[in-house]
Amino acid sequence: MSMKTTPYWWEEAPREQASNMTPPANVDIAIVGAGFTGLSAALVLARAGLSVAVFEAGQLGEGASSRNGGMVGPSFHKLGIAGLKAQFGAEKTNEILRESVGFVDFLEDFLKTEGIDAEFKRTGRFLGALKPAHFETMAVGLEELQTACGVKGEMVSADDLENETGSDKFYGGLVFHQDGGLHPGKYHSGLVDKVREAGVLLFDHTPVEKVEKSAAGFAISTSKGQTIADQVAICTNGYTGSAFGEFKRRILPLRSALIATEPLAPEVMKRLMPKGRMYGDSRRLVAYYRPSPDGSRILFGGRATGLKDTPEKNAALLHRSMSEIYPELGNTEISHVWSGLVAYTFDHSPHIGKIGGLHFAMGYCGSGVARSTYFGKKLGHKILGQEELGHTSFDDMPLKGKAFYNGSPWFMPMVLGWHRLADRLGM
Repeated sequence: MSMKTTPYWWEEAPREQASNMTPPANVDIAIVGAGFTGLSAALVLARAGLSVAVFEAGQLGEGASSRNGGMVGPSFHKLGIAGLKAQFGAEKTNEILRESVGFVDFLEDFLKTEGIDAEFKRTGRFLGALKPAHFETMAVGLEELQTACGVKGEMVSADDLENETGSDKFYGGLVFHQDGGLHPGKYHSGLVDKVREAGVLLFDHTPVEKVEKSAAGFAISTSKGQTIADQVAICTNGYTGSAFGEFKRRILPLRSALIATEPLAPEVMKRLMPKGRMYGDSRRLVAYYRPSPDGSRILFGGRATGLKDTPEKNAALLHRSMSEIYPELGNTEISHVWSGLVAYTFDHSPHIGKIGGLHFAMGYCGSGVARSTYFGKKLGHKILGQEELGHTSFDDMPLKGKAFYNGSPWFMPMVLGWHRLADRLGM
């Protein structure tokens, strides 16, 4: 089989060709980044009667919005409850968790209200425990979450695993019932249609080279000319470039990769993924996997081999990882391999606010499908000055950088390599 190096999602939702439109001389709002965040903000602003221009460096949605795994969950804070309490205290922690548990409901309602067919299904998510100790940690964590925010979940004993997974590598696991999955390519295409209907101007292949404050507002210099805007929002997440150094030095762009298997026999899919859930496990380096929306193949993702896109190496790495969970897939052909950039922050939290007069929302820490849509909508209301509608529990959490870090995570391959070794050694 000839392995494609473009996202599987693009088969049914191909990216648009270049439009070659010329940006306007003036707009009310300029948004940099045409992913879920930027488009969600643009929709709110345009429907409020403002003129909005969205600038995208490449094809619309070419970044993480159409490259992710299409897995939707509350995206609980990566630090866990203990880490959150250590940073922000118990009251703030509970606020964050209660808001996060509603992300999936928000996205489901948004898709229904807008009439976007993204093949969303509330499947639940199974997380497998690779060690008995991991199972115990999951159980404690679930109880804490249920107390803090009422999350719906249950532990699955080793005796009941065959109802959840065809893998024999786990010592039980955890199911989160509120999670789901969608087709991110179709979602992005549907969102593009909605913002165009609202009157938003979309400029693909138009990288923003500079944003400067001027007497008339903000001067946005692009490869196709200059636009003056009253306000500007930066929604570039893992693709934040050197033109936005104040943001770039505050985030860690990491490359995540996925593979899609060749079509598998229905009985194989049913055996390996009995309930068609979203899946993950307890290894140090995140692995995430799921059935394709049509249930014909498995999509398997995890951290890439390095900071650059190396399709062959990523395919080999992920194929080995997949085969460790499902040994019978050891000889299965791979139809697609692709990768994209996610953005982590130093406090492992998403952020929204203003820096240097520029609005922003970013730092979704690898869990951006629901988060980015939610934060984009909130950002739109903030720009409109609608503080109550735009309020989040994340408002007073400043996006901080680290001394001597300039936005180039040269050290991350070594960090990821250590975690990968620790997983192999069972540490």
